[in-house]
Amino acid sequence: MKDYLIQLLDYEQWANLRIINALSSQPNAPERAITIMGHVLSAQQVWYSRMRQESAIQPIWEDIPVSWMIETAERQHDQVVSYVRILTMEKLNQSVHYVNSKGMAYQNTPLEILTHMSHHAAYHRGQIVQLIRPLLAEAPVTDFIIWQRGE
Repeated sequence: MKDYLIQLLDYEQWANLRIINALSSQPNAPERAITIMGHVLSAQQVWYSRMRQESAIQPIWEDIPVSWMIETAERQHDQVVSYVRILTMEKLNQSVHYVNSKGMAYQNTPLEILTHMSHHAAYHRGQIVQLIRPLLAEAPVTDFIIWQRGE
């Protein structure tokens, strides 16, 4: 299970970098696309903090300049992969308590949170591709199966 989660995180990083590189290639990338990618990265950091049961000091809609996104994505990928590697299967399935951005208390397992993070990012990457497709000769493809094939 942990190997699968790390594989999913590696895919996530690949897909995020494809989107960030596409945004970086456009001198006039839509502001909404940049905002959404910033949200993906901010939300990942917030969820990582929640899994570790640390206070999340970062807003989930933080403005992150495109020039910082690759470094941010790489740092966060390394953090989350390192965290998953040290988790026992018991801890992976043990609920953690956290408070969401509206102050409401919840609990989920790290496995559920990691699954959510992947689906959340995929949803938003799709939004970004829709926004930038008209600006590009070829929009970035971020499908898991494409990554799996090494294309």
